[in-house]
Amino acid sequence: MTETIEHQPDGQQRQPGGAAADGSAAANVPFYHKPQSDAAALREIRHDSHHVHERALAIRSDPQDHKPKLVLSDHVRGSNWLDKIADVVNRFCGSMWVFLLITIGIVAWLFLGNIVGFDKTPWPLLLTILNLPQLSIMISLQVSANRAQAASDKRAIADHETLIALHEMAKQQLKVLQEQDSVLQILNEMGKQQIQILQEQDSVLAILNNFASKDMPGRQQQIQQTVNQILATVSGSATS
Repeated sequence: MTETIEHQPDGQQRQPGGAAADGSAAANVPFYHKPQSDAAALREIRHDSHHVHERALAIRSDPQDHKPKLVLSDHVRGSNWLDKIADVVNRFCGSMWVFLLITIGIVAWLFLGNIVGFDKTPWPLLLTILNLPQLSIMISLQVSANRAQAASDKRAIADHETLIALHEMAKQQLKVLQEQDSVLQILNEMGKQQIQILQEQDSVLAILNNFASKDMPGRQQQIQQTVNQILATVSGSATS
């Protein structure tokens, strides 16, 4: 589960429920400190990307201790005055209101320039005004793209670490399931052996039952007849 991260003015961290974390609970919440500058954020990202293998080994050793991190664009933005100016420029240039105002202004200029006469076709003054800020706008767009790329890289590293933890736990679960299958196979073989023993016991009991119900009465009668004959012979000898 991804945990929400909020920056607090007093340095405290807030948990998803809204309560401030303190003590050991605060240490368990992943928290991104805003870098001092965009350059510092890029250096941190390069450091993390160069140590991906070491982080992967640490996560594989204890995947259950890994905590997913929520990476926002604000987490890779610098906090100095130059970066704040870049934030304002990016918000201004990326606003739909600015786009609508500029579009409406250009259309109005095209018509009013010819009607009033301050800038007739081919509108040289308008073209000059529009061309002047192009270099600054291109640079601001590149700054915005670099920030987006930095946030994407930071998010990719965090997602990669989380996927490593999930993959390792999935491997452990598969290993447990395979061991359970082995135990079930052993129990299945033992069950078959017990069934075979019970079948053999049933065969022995059937033989004993047959012997007790059929053979024993005939043998007893034969034995009794033999005893009677012996007794009669002994009695006849004694009488003579």
